[in-house]
Amino acid sequence: MTVPPAWLARCARLVDCRPGEGRALFWSFAGFFLLLAGYYVLRPVREEMGVEIGPDKLQWAFTLTFVGMLAIVPLYGWAAARLPRRVLLASVFGITALVLAGFQAWIAGGASPVAALALFVWVSVFNLVVVSLFWTAMADSFAHAQARRLFGVIAAGGSSGALVGPTITALSVHAVGVHGLLLVSAALMLLSLLCILRVVDDHTRAEAGRPLGGRILAGLGEVASSPYLAMIALAIVLQSVLGTFVYFEQARLVKAAALAPEVRTQLFALIDLAVNLLALGLQALVAGRLMQKLGLGITLAAVPLLLAVPLAVLAAIPVLAVVLSIQVVSRAGTHGLMRPAREALFTAVERESRYKAKNVLDTVVTRAGDALGGWLHAAAGLGTPAVALAAIPGALALAWLGIKLGRRYQQKVAETSSDSGSGRAVPGAS
Repeated sequence: MTVPPAWLARCARLVDCRPGEGRALFWSFAGFFLLLAGYYVLRPVREEMGVEIGPDKLQWAFTLTFVGMLAIVPLYGWAAARLPRRVLLASVFGITALVLAGFQAWIAGGASPVAALALFVWVSVFNLVVVSLFWTAMADSFAHAQARRLFGVIAAGGSSGALVGPTITALSVHAVGVHGLLLVSAALMLLSLLCILRVVDDHTRAEAGRPLGGRILAGLGEVASSPYLAMIALAIVLQSVLGTFVYFEQARLVKAAALAPEVRTQLFALIDLAVNLLALGLQALVAGRLMQKLGLGITLAAVPLLLAVPLAVLAAIPVLAVVLSIQVVSRAGTHGLMRPAREALFTAVERESRYKAKNVLDTVVTRAGDALGGWLHAAAGLGTPAVALAAIPGALALAWLGIKLGRRYQQKVAETSSDSGSGRAVPGAS
C-alpha cells in the first residue's frame, strides 16, 4: 500500500512536515489511530466486565491489576533488553491479539465471574504497555527536532481513534455481541502493528539499535529522592483514588438499573464518545491557551475545582445521570487539560530522570492509586451521597496540589535558565 501523494501535499501545508517525512508521519498517525481505536472498542467491554464482577468486588479487580502491572513490567523489560525491536513489537502486539481471541472464545456463551475478572485485569494492564511501546518506537524513528514538530500530529491520530473506537462499539455491539468486539479490537491492533512496522523498518535511526532495557522499577528511586517528582506521584495517586470512587459509584448505579449487557456496553461506549469529543476540543482549543496565559498550576487545578460542584449535586441527588455526567467531566478534563499540563511538568527535570520516573508514574503509581482507591471505597462502606461528600475534600486537595506543582515548576524553570546562563528557553516554560 502506498501513501496517496495528495495526502502528503496536504500534510506539508497543514503541519511543518518537511520533504521525506510525509510517509513516516502518515504511517505513525495511522498506527496510533488504529491502536487507540482498538483500545476504545475494548474499554466499554471492560466497563461491562466491571459490572459483571460487581461493585462490592471491584477492589479485588483493581488490586489484581496492580499486581499484574508489577508482574509484567520486569517481564517486558527482560524482553525489551534482549529482542530486536521489530520482534519485540510483533511479539507484544501479536500476543495481545491472541489473548483477545482467547477471551472471545471464553466469554462467547456469557462471561463467568472468573472470566470477567481476568478480562478486566488484562485490558487494564495491556493498554499501558502497548501505548508505551508505541511511543518508544516513535522515539526511535524520529530525531529530536522531528519529534517536536510531528509528535503533536501523531498524538492527534490517537485522539481521532479514541473517537472512532467507541462509535464502532455503540453501533455494532447488538450485531456481534460483547464477545465479538474482542475480535474487532484484535484486528485493529494487528493493523496498527503493520503501520508501526512500516515506520520502524524505514526510519529507525542507527542508535536506536541499542537494547531498550528494562529498568522501570529503578525509577521508583528517582521518584522517592525528588520532592518534585514525589509531588507529582502524590497528585497521580489522589487523582486515581477520586476517579476510582466515581467509577465504583457508576458501577453500583448501573448495576441497580438492571440493563441488558449489550445496553450497558452501548452506554459505556457513548460515554467514551462524549469524553473523547470533549477532550479533543479541550486539547485543541483550551489547553495550550490556558497553560500559556494562566500557567500550569491553574490548568491542573481547574478540573478538580470544577468537579466539586457536580459532586455536591450527586450527594443531594444520587442518580445514575449525575454520576455519568461526573465521569464525562472528570475524564475529559483529565485527558484534555490535566494530562497535557502534567506532561509539561516533566520538561523541568533532567532527561534521564524524566524518562525513568515517567514510566513508573504512568504505570505502577497509577495502578497503585487505583488499588488504594478501591480498598478505601470498600472499607468505608458508604452510600453514594456519603461517597460524593467524601470526594469533595479530595478534589479540593488535588486542586491545591496542582497549584503548588505549578509554582514549583516555575521555580525549577527559573533555576534551569539561571544555571544555563545561555538564555535558552526551557521547553514548555512559556
